[in-house]
Amino acid sequence: MRTYERPTTCPDPFPSITEFRFNDALDVVAYAEVDLCVGKQTWPEVWHLDDEGVFACYYKASTGDSIVRWAEEPWPLERSRREGLANGGCADRWVIVDSRPTWLSDPPGEGDACAFLRLRDHLRALMDVELLDAVVFDDEGHWWSMHELTSGTTAWTGPS
Repeated sequence: MRTYERPTTCPDPFPSITEFRFNDALDVVAYAEVDLCVGKQTWPEVWHLDDEGVFACYYKASTGDSIVRWAEEPWPLERSRREGLANGGCADRWVIVDSRPTWLSDPPGEGDACAFLRLRDHLRALMDVELLDAVVFDDEGHWWSMHELTSGTTAWTGPS
């Protein structure tokens, strides 16, 4: 577990997510430091990034969704991929941004790290998607990188 500075106000003007480059879990944390919603919303998002780390599109999940659930039943992500490709494209590099308010759920644990590895393998093998990370935030300024927990580094590799 690490900590970050939760924003207390929204920047004006609020920067577009496309102004950010996401090539490391620390880049996602930098975005969370300006977005009041990260850590407070009750659903995960799956950001689809281009080869330069630019936000291309995303999948907004439901409150009940999680890394563990997707590792067991990945069909919502499979559907997201199919629909994205059918609508003209879907970037191949994904990062899960999972907000978990402390009043709603427990912090991530070993089960999340194992689920991340299973889901990463599934997405690579069946959908040609590279799951870069799952970065979990709570509403008290804590964050966890599943990539870091399973590899020892927050840095992601370049496009495969």
